[in-house]
Amino acid sequence: MHPTRNSWLPWLAALLLLVPPILFATDWTYRVRPQDNIWNLSGRYLKPDVPWQKLQEYNKVADPYHLPPGMTLRVPISWLRVQPASATVVAVMGGAHVQLAGQSQAENVTPGMTLGYGAHLSTDANASLSLQFADGSRVLMEENSALDLDQMSAYGRTGMVDTRLRLQHGRVTNTVTPMTGVGAHFSVETPGTISSVRGTHFRVTAEESQSRTEVLTGRVDVGGDHAHVLVPKEHGVAVNDGARPTQAQLLLPAPALHCPAQPISKLPFVLAWASLDGATRYRVQLASSNKFEALLLDHVTSAAQLNLPDVPDGDYAVRVRGIDGQKLEGEDAVCSLHMNAHPQPPLVMEPLPGGKVRDTRPSFHWTESLEASSYVWQLASDEQFAQPLASEAQLTGDNVRAPNALPYGHYYWRIATRDRHGKLGPFTEPMPFDLVPQPPAPEVGKPKASKSEVSLGWQAGTPGQRYRIQLDRHPDFAHPRIDQTLDQPTLQIKKPGSGTWYVRVQTLDTDGYAGPWGAVQKVRLGGCIACRIGAVAAGGGVVLWLLL
Repeated sequence: MHPTRNSWLPWLAALLLLVPPILFATDWTYRVRPQDNIWNLSGRYLKPDVPWQKLQEYNKVADPYHLPPGMTLRVPISWLRVQPASATVVAVMGGAHVQLAGQSQAENVTPGMTLGYGAHLSTDANASLSLQFADGSRVLMEENSALDLDQMSAYGRTGMVDTRLRLQHGRVTNTVTPMTGVGAHFSVETPGTISSVRGTHFRVTAEESQSRTEVLTGRVDVGGDHAHVLVPKEHGVAVNDGARPTQAQLLLPAPALHCPAQPISKLPFVLAWASLDGATRYRVQLASSNKFEALLLDHVTSAAQLNLPDVPDGDYAVRVRGIDGQKLEGEDAVCSLHMNAHPQPPLVMEPLPGGKVRDTRPSFHWTESLEASSYVWQLASDEQFAQPLASEAQLTGDNVRAPNALPYGHYYWRIATRDRHGKLGPFTEPMPFDLVPQPPAPEVGKPKASKSEVSLGWQAGTPGQRYRIQLDRHPDFAHPRIDQTLDQPTLQIKKPGSGTWYVRVQTLDTDGYAGPWGAVQKVRLGGCIACRIGAVAAGGGVVLWLLL
């Protein structure tokens, strides 16, 4: 066998498998209906310069006045009316722009906009848009992409549409309506490949000098550098620009998503899934419906989870797919979500979860939400709030105090926001706190003094507590001479000077809470000759001694 002919056989065989037998014909066929006649059919489908007699002759119609219902008429494609088709913008999210044929300036894309062939589309970061074509096919154009509508033609009223797109860079997801008729055609060209279909769901990516095609349903013919490969369902192919396409690879399966069974009321919400063998990263996309017409989120992560963004309450769809080492993206796992998390509760300030409170009528403080018109606050002794001890349904401001004194013990509190429309949002998680007695105010014992030092002591508190002690010449402690924090209930210092001193001590609890100061006590310290001598030797100390 001839070697050149031998090298063409594999891709030719693949192409033969893809293309239905009807495509080897050059005729469009029409089945005659009752009341049809040769003149009406010619006027409806043929170009103005093609006379009806040619249609009669081509189909060997003996009696043009009588066309039997069910008869098949064959019409050469070149005789059919061809008219420009258009695409409609179904949805757009973020910054998307279009430069129409014959115009020098781009304009913003808006929903409902009609685009003809020759239009150049581009999307910014975090932007996307969906197009619908004359036959109902749809294309989702994702962020940082550039797409040209190279050709969009309709063959009169036959239903056949020829759509050819050119993806300069970026990503598109295509849902192509199954096509009938020899003239129907849909293709996406990249710098390195042409992907042609007759009805399927597939993705095309062009980036970093590489083109990738991933087929989700049906099959796609991918051509490049005078070679073709048939890519079946659940397979993909990555082709470097200027290279020939290789054998299609199996795509990663859809990951197992942990879809929430209940409406989402707590933010942020972490969407998680089972790790996939062979996946290096994952793509997560969020949209307002499972049609994924515009993307609210399009993010790639290496972790098997992602915090979903804060979006308004409502219904959403999220899909996740794995990305393999060749950057081919696998099958989608899809979740339906119902968001019911607004208005969000405020941030709490005190008591914080796990904190301690000493006031038997504790106060509760929070930040003020911009969404709030009022708040609902509850206090309970059980985490389920089965029987709240106190509740306020129309609070304004940023604080409330328990209406009655509480016994020492373990409690929970929570708060929710009500917006200006009267909608009550979710409560915070139950926040536990302990109501405990004030730490005792220490009483300083009688000082012990030596010639140069003085020692003070007081009763120890519970393990972990610390102590703050102050000494001052005046009982208001405006400028304490000694102010120390100690781990033990004793103070030993050099004698500050003889005369009258005032001392007080407070307990610092394990959570940092400072208890009340103990009673102010007066201490008289005597002088000594050695102290005087030391003071005189210090220079200027004589004045200090006299003051003391």
